[in-house]
Amino acid sequence: MALISVLSLSLLTRSGSVEPEEPQFISPFGSVVRSAVLPGWGQLYVRNPIRGSLSLLGFGTFLTGAVVAHKSFQDIYNNGYVRAAAINPKSEESIAQYGRANERFKLRQFFLYTAVGVWMYSIIDSYVGANFYNATTKADLLIDETKQIEKLGVSVGIAPTQFHVSITNPF
Repeated sequence: MALISVLSLSLLTRSGSVEPEEPQFISPFGSVVRSAVLPGWGQLYVRNPIRGSLSLLGFGTFLTGAVVAHKSFQDIYNNGYVRAAAINPKSEESIAQYGRANERFKLRQFFLYTAVGVWMYSIIDSYVGANFYNATTKADLLIDETKQIEKLGVSVGIAPTQFHVSITNPF
């Protein structure tokens, strides 16, 4: 029973304290891994929701376009070109069907490579964003510490025979 009251007392004193919160730095490796798993997740981890949403939306859109173009390619190739080529591979109909299938194939490749490009962009951007966030956080800490030092009232005096430093802390 005494152990429970000591634990609850320590939890109360920890939660009731008004200590300044330590800044949270972001792992660049963690953001890269998140973006490698799902494009945009790394940017969300870096607290950049607009870029994260755009990366996820772009990747999803281009991947969906690749799937739709692939279905269209398969349909034209199997139902159009294969049937026409079975009758006469050098006929105008088989050549036209092959051209249509080839257009869909190229479209599928475009969408697929663009989706991979968005994915790579997401990985690189999350790494850069994490480092930028950490640098900004460190700069803010330095500015805060400088303000605290200015509040101390440090004064330095130099004379030909003496050097003095005085620190005043107003209450």
